[in-house]
Amino acid sequence: MIYIYQSDSERVREKMPLQALLDSLPNHLHARALRYKVERDRYNFALGRVLLKQGLEQLGLGDQLDMVSYQDRGKPIHPNVFFNISHSANLVTCALSTKGALGIDVEHVTSVKLEDFRRWITASEWADINEASIPLRRFYWYWTRKESIIKALGVGLSYLHQIALDATQDVFVENGKQWYLRDLDFGREFYGALCSETDEKHIISGDHGPA
Repeated sequence: MIYIYQSDSERVREKMPLQALLDSLPNHLHARALRYKVERDRYNFALGRVLLKQGLEQLGLGDQLDMVSYQDRGKPIHPNVFFNISHSANLVTCALSTKGALGIDVEHVTSVKLEDFRRWITASEWADINEASIPLRRFYWYWTRKESIIKALGVGLSYLHQIALDATQDVFVENGKQWYLRDLDFGREFYGALCSETDEKHIISGDHGPA
């Protein structure tokens, strides 16, 4: 089973300032949060770890945030659960699974110059985007899927060049191994995607965060 925790950081911040949120987390995470220059990004980082903490506790693993370590490319990992965190604008999400690696990506829909992303898009994807009734939204559909893949694999952004998506398929094959893709519904203002190692049929999603 895959669990997806989400929270609206703007609403949470009305009740709890950043320092109060940090006080609920291990000290080593304070410095990581404060590396962000933008206040909202600091808050979203901290809130993402609060969601992870809640997920660990609800899975019966207790408060194990101190057991999180980092791979060479910076992907956080935990010895007892697979997880991934993503945030954009005021939406913060955390996906957890005990059965296989996963990656989650959320993007707030804003106007962007599509040509700036052309180098990351294959010719067929680019044609599909430009033929869509709303090219911008089609772009976000592809982009969140691509981002979820590189997060699941734990690779860098340069790997985007190697991802060619078939819009008719919800799978991605890497080195002969099949990964599973799902679209996530966070409302019209956001696009979201999940890439998972297992073809998990049951996904539990809901609002969480500090009480």
